[in-house]
Amino acid sequence: MAYKHKLLIGGIGDDAHSVGIRLLELGFCEADFQVKNIGIRNDTELFFELASHFDIMMISNKNGHAELYLQDFAAKLALFRLSNNSPKLWYLGGSLSVSESDFHIKKKFLGMGFTNVYPRPIGFQEVLSDIKKDIHRHDIPKRPINEKDSITNYERTFDYEGIMNRKLTREEMDVQRKAVLREWPTGNDVSMLNYSGRYVKSLDKMLWKNKIEGRAPLFQPRTGVADIEQQISKLKYLESEGSDVSSVQLDAASRAKMYDKAQLGCELSRERKTSQLNGFPIPIYGTKEVRRLVNSVRKPFQLRAGGPDHRFTYEIALNSGISGLEGGFICYTMPYDKLTSPTTALKNWQFIDRLGALYEELHGVLINRECFGVLTATLIEPSIAIVVNIIQALVGAQQGIKSISTGYAEQGNRAQDIAAVHVLEEQVNKYLGQHRFYGCKVTTVYHQFMAAFPSEQAKAEELIFNSSITATLAGATKVMIKTAVEAIKIPDRFDNARSLHLSKKAAALAKTFNIDQHKVEVEKNLIRREVTQIMNAIRDLGNGQIAVGAVKAIELGIIDIPWSPNIYNKNKVVCVRDVDGAIRFYDFGSLPFDEATRTFHREKVMVRKNMERESSIFSLLEKDLSRIWKNDYKRWPLDGIYVN
Repeated sequence: MAYKHKLLIGGIGDDAHSVGIRLLELGFCEADFQVKNIGIRNDTELFFELASHFDIMMISNKNGHAELYLQDFAAKLALFRLSNNSPKLWYLGGSLSVSESDFHIKKKFLGMGFTNVYPRPIGFQEVLSDIKKDIHRHDIPKRPINEKDSITNYERTFDYEGIMNRKLTREEMDVQRKAVLREWPTGNDVSMLNYSGRYVKSLDKMLWKNKIEGRAPLFQPRTGVADIEQQISKLKYLESEGSDVSSVQLDAASRAKMYDKAQLGCELSRERKTSQLNGFPIPIYGTKEVRRLVNSVRKPFQLRAGGPDHRFTYEIALNSGISGLEGGFICYTMPYDKLTSPTTALKNWQFIDRLGALYEELHGVLINRECFGVLTATLIEPSIAIVVNIIQALVGAQQGIKSISTGYAEQGNRAQDIAAVHVLEEQVNKYLGQHRFYGCKVTTVYHQFMAAFPSEQAKAEELIFNSSITATLAGATKVMIKTAVEAIKIPDRFDNARSLHLSKKAAALAKTFNIDQHKVEVEKNLIRREVTQIMNAIRDLGNGQIAVGAVKAIELGIIDIPWSPNIYNKNKVVCVRDVDGAIRFYDFGSLPFDEATRTFHREKVMVRKNMERESSIFSLLEKDLSRIWKNDYKRWPLDGIYVN
């Protein structure tokens, strides 16, 4: 009988980051541990319920909210030890605080009883070495691997009969709205009767004017703090520094509809005079205060969030005068949620799209709806993101949305990224036309690199500068900018302003840079072929009904988002970089590609394997996921120099 140490790993609270824990799962399996990954958004109670079956517990929190969910950890650990005296190792890691120093973070959580604490991301080998030392120090024996696993798997149910293929009626909306607005007391203040479109600053008009006039991209910083006065001050400062679009990121607790935790975060923020949340909690402030926030700046205002059900939050946002909303039923469910089914998410987002369209129909305000093309932000081959954009554009247009922004996340190979933006706009317009949604205006949004950022400031600034050049050369309408301190701390107003200036400087110089048009055309032809093959499969699955076909495609793995934490996602598709840093398919899962497409990717991956003399998929993935934040690359973009 074989024996192994058993390891339990998962995220806690409102944190939706899944890539790190999935990579650790792969690494520890390869290192001969028996691993159970329980995914994201768990209560600490679940770890204690399962701890008796494991030797090592690894708790992850990547969004800075660890304290909100571990306040009673020490008491729970003491109680657990009364009934279980066998040695256990408890580890905590991620990005554990939005404001405290690494020293204070480590001291705080070690004091709660953790064996070791990692306040910031570190390499797998360092974690593995620490665990092996701790196993030896505490004399923890291995267990038989055939020991019965008491953890049941989640059930997945796809409900196709519940999928609606038409526009919601006013009566259906009224019934839903009454229930939605009861989620939190601030819902009592939402009323379309108290709304005036005369004062709303239109994001749609700004985006479309910029596009048709062929200007350089608009640049939009990310912001979000708990205190409204600090948020107003930050937005006004950034506007004075040249920000083109004002926006806030919704905090993670509100994204997960944990409004009580968001309220606690606000209280702790006031007490400590620094934000304890990683975003702005719109549901806690309500319509009157959010309207004050929106009216404090002159530029159009957008809300960026991240979850499968933002009906309540977006009710407040729209009623407050926000004219742009981000998200969709695939792009905000597969990357951010563990248990919500695509059918349930679809219903939630059909409501949001219909609500946005009603503001145009009743008040003449065209609401811009943006798709989060970033997905899990990590090793996403362009065709996957483009297909998701197409589906969500069609779903939104069916509900009456006419202003559609399509999103794409930079991956790092300039030729591939430029090609992806071109094909994205082309294909979204093509399928809107095929489905007879003729009145829609389509713009593109380019996200500067969204995975783990370089920790070296010079490298980070080089990335931001060249990312803006790529976006400008691609003709993107808008760019979501990052900051040079992404790997170190939550950026302040000065960090954001510096990146804003750097990005605009790069855009002004972009015309002096040459593009390898041949490489761009090769990538465009490849991506276009892949998108067509996936969309044809979706069309056939739904008998022409895109929403039905999309949900069936998720069930069958024809839509498969790498690194997704959602139980409805197949998670069979694996992507890696080639020697030029472009994203290629390593494992196709159930993607409906022809043999020519598959051969192209296999050959690119084989060249990478041969050059690095590496056959382990875990080793390839670890390099790809850590090389940028470890500063272990020559320059950005990666064309021609990723492996040499």
